[in-house]
Amino acid sequence: MREQPEDDKLTGALAQAASMLRAEPVPRTEWREALLEAVASHDIDQVRPLLWSVRPAVAIAACAACVIAGAALSYGVLLRGRAGAPPSGLAAESSVRPGGAALPVRFAVEAPGAVHVSIVGDFNGWNPGGLPLHRLPDGRTWEVEVGLTPGRYAYAFVVDGRLARDSSAAESGDDDFGVPNSVVLVGGS
Repeated sequence: MREQPEDDKLTGALAQAASMLRAEPVPRTEWREALLEAVASHDIDQVRPLLWSVRPAVAIAACAACVIAGAALSYGVLLRGRAGAPPSGLAAESSVRPGGAALPVRFAVEAPGAVHVSIVGDFNGWNPGGLPLHRLPDGRTWEVEVGLTPGRYAYAFVVDGRLARDSSAAESGDDDFGVPNSVVLVGGS
C-alpha cells in the first residue's frame, strides 16, 4: 500500500491543492444564517406528521409479496417456454380464426449473429414482441411453433429490429415497409 505524501515533500501547485483539500469548508455567513432561521421557524410538532416511516412488519410483508409475485411470474414464463406454447395476449388470441381447428406451423430462420428474433404477421397483428423465436442448440437457427387455422397468412421475421423475409417461403407483393412479405398456406382437412 502506498504511503500518503507528507506536506513537506509536496511542492508548488500540488502542495497548495493538498492544503485546500484538507482545509475545513466554511459556509457563507448569509447561507448559514438563512439555514438557522429556517430551522428555528419550524415547530417540531408541525413537522412530525410530515415525516414518513415504515413499520418493520409492513416492510417485510411488502418484500415477501414482491418475492412471491416475482417467483410466480418467473415460473409461468419458464413453464410456458418449456411447453412451446405461444405467449398469451394479442398473438395467441388472433392466431385462431373461426371455422377450423388450429394446426401447428413451425417457422424457422437462420440468423447466427442475431440477439433477438421474432415473427410478425396477419396471425399476431404484426406485433414484433408477440412471438419471439427461440435459438436452437446449433446457435444458427431460430424457431417457433404457432397454432394457425387453415388459411393464407402473410408474415416476416424481425431480426434485431429489422424486417426480413423467409427465404424458404413464397413471396407476397403487397408490402408497405420495403421488405416483401412471406406467405404461408395452412391446409385444412
